[in-house]
Amino acid sequence: MKHENGWQQKLRHGSLSLGLTAAVVVAVLLLNIVFTALFTGNLWYIDLTPKMNYFRYGTQSEQKQNSLYTLMDETVDYLGQIISDANQKRGENDPVKVDIIFCAEPDILKANPNMRYVYYTALDLEKHFPDTIKVTYRDVWKNPSSVDMYRTTTYSEIYQTNVIVASGSEFRVNSMRDFFTFDSDATVDTVIGYNGQKQFVKQILDVTGAQAPVCCLTVNHGEPFGELMKIDRSEWTEYKSFLNLIETAGYEIDFLDLSTEEIPENCRLIITYDPKTDFASSKGETEAETVKLNRFLDKAYSFMVFMDADSPTLPNLEEYIEFWGIEYMRKEGQTADGESVTGNYLVSDKANGLNYEGDRFVAQYLEGQGLGKAVLDDLISSTIYPKIIFQNAMPIVFSDYYETSYMMANAEQGTAAYSYGRYFEDGVERTIYRMFQAGTKTAPAQYSVVSGGQALTGADGVLLGGSDVFDLMTISREKRVVSEGNGYTTVSQDSYVCAVGSTDFATEEFLQTTACGNADALLATLRYIGKDVNPVGLNFVEWYSADISESLYQTTDPTTGITRTLPAITITTAVFAILPAVVMSVIGTVILVKRKLRH
Repeated sequence: MKHENGWQQKLRHGSLSLGLTAAVVVAVLLLNIVFTALFTGNLWYIDLTPKMNYFRYGTQSEQKQNSLYTLMDETVDYLGQIISDANQKRGENDPVKVDIIFCAEPDILKANPNMRYVYYTALDLEKHFPDTIKVTYRDVWKNPSSVDMYRTTTYSEIYQTNVIVASGSEFRVNSMRDFFTFDSDATVDTVIGYNGQKQFVKQILDVTGAQAPVCCLTVNHGEPFGELMKIDRSEWTEYKSFLNLIETAGYEIDFLDLSTEEIPENCRLIITYDPKTDFASSKGETEAETVKLNRFLDKAYSFMVFMDADSPTLPNLEEYIEFWGIEYMRKEGQTADGESVTGNYLVSDKANGLNYEGDRFVAQYLEGQGLGKAVLDDLISSTIYPKIIFQNAMPIVFSDYYETSYMMANAEQGTAAYSYGRYFEDGVERTIYRMFQAGTKTAPAQYSVVSGGQALTGADGVLLGGSDVFDLMTISREKRVVSEGNGYTTVSQDSYVCAVGSTDFATEEFLQTTACGNADALLATLRYIGKDVNPVGLNFVEWYSADISESLYQTTDPTTGITRTLPAITITTAVFAILPAVVMSVIGTVILVKRKLRH
């Protein structure tokens, strides 16, 4: 009988042990990969965030509790109804599809403690509505052009922390802040709630067109759109770019005779472009048009008006917009025949002019100008400012109803000092901000006073005119705050009125060309003052601190009386980390003891 040498036996046993160890390691890796895929794909996880309060329909008696990672029943019900309504509107052969696009890879999203909440909410929405909602990823660092179709303007920046909700050609770009609720009374940003579920529902409601907002163009004051409404849309040529921009901003277009028709319920924006006749006063049982407009703006909607140096005086309309801080600049003068008439200021800025007369010129941006800067933030933050061109412009001045207020410069935030107009009376607070100007303090623009294309003179026969810095486009806001969640928090429901001192600003000549940024400026404005539908009955989940000092688990030291806390997630993590080691140690000890006893 042939016996093995000792070293041969050791080699055989060692090879067997090595092979067994390798097999175990490979098996563990494969199991890890398989279970990771299963858990990730099916969202098999335990929500360890504590159940915190959220408010339903604003009553304390209906205050409920929910964990941050778990969808509320109201969210599922509300979104299910939205999808059902959208599908019913589109028809059986065209079911609605929604893409939730994250701008970073999943590993980066999970590593960010704030984005992780948003990411898992999106995955949960996809799990509940797999036929409609799909979560995808674009790495904007490696491939910035992958999100070009989702830029609000040509100059918009999209970052890894942005989340895009899209359906067809409609989309909304969200920042990480949009998914959280902040304490408005705190001096520094303090998160008080997570409103990711409401934000997603709101965005899906917008992009699916279940309740598409309407932009009404007035047609009963000599506006050019009166003729367009009589012909087929395929034949529209003039103002086609303007109308396309309105639709790009998310509106459906309708035409409105404000003197005889009521404003549609789903209208969110009214535009009056180049009116030639005034808004009608009340007559008998017929309401004044400005009364209808005012009732419309009381609903937290918006109005936009375009006039220029050829616009006639419109007492009713101009008197109304003066209460929004807007006054187009006019002056009494005389014609060559000595007739006294009211003329319009005509701005000429030869220093930035694009023609000899200087009445076609490049306007000046106003950095740090409050709301005006907020509207144009994408354009201002770009490396090269797009040129904004005005022509035949009549400037705007703050009306006498408004007092001038000042905002001091903030070195930490990098904002310059600026002035704005403010009106406050009977609980109504309105402010007006500049967006574009002609000229600067060191190089002011010039103006003349014209009527019917003719320059006016004073009583002394000298041509009226001079130099100054002129406002060309302004935006006014009425601040309106509405309580939510039993008064626990508030949301802004503001109204806006935007005034433009040039009708050429929105013509084909300036909107079609890429040589200027008029289209981007107008699109940014339309998007900013647009009103999205706000889901009723959904609110944020109260925030909690994940610091190690807060927990549901508490222990008290009997000697010192000090109560110490340990978070639930810390305990669970400790259990899962220690338990396998303890089990393996026990098994190893048992095997070792048995081997010793066997020998």
